[in-house]
Amino acid sequence: MKKIEGGLEKNKKSMFWKVKENHQKRRRKKMRKKLLAILCTAVITAMVITGCGGGSSDKQAAAPAGDTAASKEESQDGSTGEQQPESNGSYKIGMVVNYAGQDPYQTSYYDTMVAYAKEKGVDLQILDPKGDATTQANQVQDLINMKCDSIIIWPVNSEAAVASARAANKAGIPCMSANTRIAESGDEFIKCHVGPSCIEESKQTAQEMVKQIGEDAKIVEIAGPAGYSAALERSQGLEEGIEGTNIQILDSQTGEGNREKCQQIAENYLIKYGKGELDAIYVYDDNGAYGAWNAVEAAGRQDDVKVYAGASGSFGTLDYVKDGKIAATVMQSPYFDAETALDMAIRLADGEEPENFDNSIETPLATADTADSLKGTMEAW
Repeated sequence: MKKIEGGLEKNKKSMFWKVKENHQKRRRKKMRKKLLAILCTAVITAMVITGCGGGSSDKQAAAPAGDTAASKEESQDGSTGEQQPESNGSYKIGMVVNYAGQDPYQTSYYDTMVAYAKEKGVDLQILDPKGDATTQANQVQDLINMKCDSIIIWPVNSEAAVASARAANKAGIPCMSANTRIAESGDEFIKCHVGPSCIEESKQTAQEMVKQIGEDAKIVEIAGPAGYSAALERSQGLEEGIEGTNIQILDSQTGEGNREKCQQIAENYLIKYGKGELDAIYVYDDNGAYGAWNAVEAAGRQDDVKVYAGASGSFGTLDYVKDGKIAATVMQSPYFDAETALDMAIRLADGEEPENFDNSIETPLATADTADSLKGTMEAW
């Protein structure tokens, strides 16, 4: 087995500059392809008009010429200079996502994975269980039956995904988790995890919250979906972020990742805790934080209650942060999340052994002071 030297931690460039560079290159490639297609069409048209290009042999020669040029451009631009894996199309990579159409982050992740696989020449079999754990388990079995060279699991339910990882491992197919962890009992069946560190990103937001509202504040939590490892880990990150302070968590309820439910819970909190009794609402993610902000604004409590999001997967959240509606959060890029996962899956298919089990992507802190800077360096999604 080959060993991945240095894991994913030794990139020399900033991760987000790298992602931005990758997407700029893809846009340039698309433009070149369009220009090549226009030029080929113009040449063929001219040949037909002048009576020199009517034969089928000329047409057959013209089309491959354009394809070859486009392929050559992709080969020249495809590398970022960071020893990324390449594939000649011989690898079949399987992936089950969580719910591609549920929110902008997951949609962008799915689209990026598909586009990046095409760029890498990978035969990607990507399946969407639409948030159903039973469907996802069946889909993983389908990928096993397809004899994929490696499998990526973004679990719908962390506990339920353990059986799927075990099945892939039993079939001799290297398996990894992406974005969200499977339960710890399944770690022995996967090679590694690639994605955000939900504990660290939430801890980072919580520490910023402490700086802003002080060490004697009173807060409430709106947690994520029950049974979802990311939700449990972000709650843990909140606890670690306020450790050593006198901050009190007065109440914690799950908003199930639903904006409307989070708004209702926030409304109830604001009724229960009057002015001077509550300093902040800490929410699992930005989608729920939007709902919490709506409740704060409707109650006229903008001056005494701040809203924090454990992590944010929507680029538009930076506008909320800039305007002070969300006091602080950390930003996850679905582009880098997806691309980093596929790069690792290709390496696993190639027989490489990860040096690190945990491979966390960068999630920078966003505040009113840093929002504009992040908008300038992160690729919008």
